[in-house]
Amino acid sequence: MLTLGDFSAWITVDNLPLQEYDPKIKGSEIACWIPSEAGKNFTVKWMIKEHICVITDVYLDGKGTGGRILRAGFGGTDHEDSKSGIYTSPTSQKLFLFSRLDLTDDDAYLDTNHTQIGEIKVVFHEGVVDYDATFAPSVFQEPEKVHERSKKAIDHQVGLGTEEQTPRQKFSCCRRLRPLATMIFRYRPIDILQANGLVTPAPESPAEPQVGEKRPAPPEDALDPTMSGDEEDEDDKEEIEALEVCVCFFHYRDLSPLVLKARLAVLRNKRRRTEVKSEPGVKTEPGSASFRKVK
Repeated sequence: MLTLGDFSAWITVDNLPLQEYDPKIKGSEIACWIPSEAGKNFTVKWMIKEHICVITDVYLDGKGTGGRILRAGFGGTDHEDSKSGIYTSPTSQKLFLFSRLDLTDDDAYLDTNHTQIGEIKVVFHEGVVDYDATFAPSVFQEPEKVHERSKKAIDHQVGLGTEEQTPRQKFSCCRRLRPLATMIFRYRPIDILQANGLVTPAPESPAEPQVGEKRPAPPEDALDPTMSGDEEDEDDKEEIEALEVCVCFFHYRDLSPLVLKARLAVLRNKRRRTEVKSEPGVKTEPGSASFRKVK
């Protein structure tokens, strides 16, 4: 939401306000950037805290869409109003729509002024209502073709979408006495805003491995939950020494300690696997196996 004094304005898509970037104030004017998406309808909303008669005009790409009137005495309590389309009758309107530029290489369009394409402007005036009036068709024009050399990093423009029915509207003629505030929303596709450093791209989350793809190996200092560490090594060492004594005793007595020999072989093989390390300077050839003790 842009706010200047007693006036605020914002743009919504799907009933949600668009994020505003890099707002800047110059006198009675405030401007920002917003992301646009082709094919999306949008609504211009505003709020007024004044007690005087205020006329709010909305301009799209430099073209007027008509105004809305807040009569004196109705403000002061966060009075909200909005405009979401061009009235085609007292009971119907065509909705505002972000659309792609209609590009052409016809040089007849080369000198056409497109400096205000990509801009939504809301202007607040103090005004006076002269008299009630009947409906008159809007002079708002559908988007024109744009020469491809006049594009200047602008991919979208405002068009009109589907027609919908609305409650019956009243119309009045009024005079604008003095400007109170101006709010400008410059719209661009989100990737253009990111490319110009106005929006920071969201960090990408690491992709999950696909079926058949191996998970990356853990870092060397990662804990290995399958091993219990040095305590198990010490226990094995003590058991080996005890078994060696027993085996020697049985041999001395000319007995056959098959069970003890089998257990001793298992423990010796286990220690041999965990203690083998690559010698410094020795290159491991492809297909060869090496083992490293995980600390």
